[in-house]
Amino acid sequence: MCPRKYAFRYLDRAESEHTSPSLVLGSVVHSAVGWFFEERVGGHSPSVSDALDICHADFAAAVEGAPVRWGRWTKADLLEHAERLVRFFLQEEHDLRVAGVEERFEVELRHPTTLEPLPRPFVGYFDFRVVGGEVVELKTARSAYSGIDIASNLQFGAYAAVLEDIDAARLSVWVIVKNKRPRLQKLPVVADPDRQRWFFDAAMAIEKAILAGHFPPAPGWMCSSCEYQKQCLGPSASGSLPKAA
Repeated sequence: MCPRKYAFRYLDRAESEHTSPSLVLGSVVHSAVGWFFEERVGGHSPSVSDALDICHADFAAAVEGAPVRWGRWTKADLLEHAERLVRFFLQEEHDLRVAGVEERFEVELRHPTTLEPLPRPFVGYFDFRVVGGEVVELKTARSAYSGIDIASNLQFGAYAAVLEDIDAARLSVWVIVKNKRPRLQKLPVVADPDRQRWFFDAAMAIEKAILAGHFPPAPGWMCSSCEYQKQCLGPSASGSLPKAA
């Protein structure tokens, strides 16, 4: 998303100045839902109430880390919202036949046209592998995903490019849309030659920039919530960029 942010996080190991409510929310919902299905895979019978207990514990741990830039949220409101999303998803999908949770995979990558190898393998984690071979990637979002959101997402492009290598029948993105009345959007990610080329061209370009040490900033709307804002823009950065005259 931003080369300079990449350098702060992965090269400099810079300390986060703050975290956002959205990151806290997404992390807590993922962990509670993941715990529920891990218990099911292990032969146990967890309840939605049990998952909500995990949600509470993970929320408490999440807000103890980097300071949260609360904005319009309060701690109590965000926790209530997290509970609502966890309850909604598990009521909708508690019978999902999950075979594995957070499964790690590693695939060596070569460009499909040039056969040029990437300098590192693709390492990923499935959110869920469903009985029958479907891989499900779970997301939370303020609004529904559009076609361009799916087509231009590097993570989804990477998964689609390696479906055969990871022995997956198909890939779906499930989006918990974070309205007051949550809803679940299910979108297939289809592998095709154009999509594979797009992903590999992008991945090769990114890798070459990393190896060359090119980490320019990518100014945009995300700067106002970036956890490295002051380190990038200077100590006077206040959380919102100056508005154009």
